[in-house]
Amino acid sequence: MNKILKPFICALILFTSCASFAQNNTYELETRFMDCIYNLLDDEGAKLKELIQKSEQKLIEAKLLKDTSGESYMAFYENIETAVDGRLENLGISNLIVAALQGGENAQTYATCMNGILTDPSYKDSKLAKFIKLSTSGNNPKISVLASQLLAVFEVKDFTNDFYKYLTFSLLDKYNASKKK
Repeated sequence: MNKILKPFICALILFTSCASFAQNNTYELETRFMDCIYNLLDDEGAKLKELIQKSEQKLIEAKLLKDTSGESYMAFYENIETAVDGRLENLGISNLIVAALQGGENAQTYATCMNGILTDPSYKDSKLAKFIKLSTSGNNPKISVLASQLLAVFEVKDFTNDFYKYLTFSLLDKYNASKKK
C-alpha cells in the first residue's frame, strides 16, 4: 500500500507545487504557497528552508549551478537533463513534504490553504494557471520538455523567491526518483 500511496502523494505535491505560480512581481501567491507548506510542517518550515539551502549548495558543488543567481537557475533549466541522469542524490525536499502529509495532523489545514490559492481571483491570469495548462496537456512530460515550458514562464528575478527554488528541487527529486526505479 505504501508503494502505491507514496508516488501518488509525490505526484499530488508536485502538481500542487507547480500549480502555484503568481501572475505578477509581488509573488503573493508563491509566498502564500510557501506559507501553506511551512504551516504543514511541525517546525514552521525551518528544516525545509535548511534543505533548500543545502540543495542549492549541492548543485553548486556538482557544478550544475554556477551560483545562487537567477541567471544561474535559468542556465540550469536549459541543461536540466544533466541533473536528472540518476547520479544526483535525493535532495529530501519531496520526502519531507510527503512525510508531513502522511502524518496527517496539518494535512487538512494544508489542503484548505492550497484551495485558497487555487480559488483566488488572481490565480486565473497567473503564471500558475499558465503552467497548469501546459503541464496537464500530457501525463508525465520529459524533463527537457517541461523545463522548456517553464523557461517560457520563468523570469530571472523569480529565483529570489524560495518558491521557485522549492519547485526546482522538488522536480529534481521527482525526476531522479523515476530514473532510479
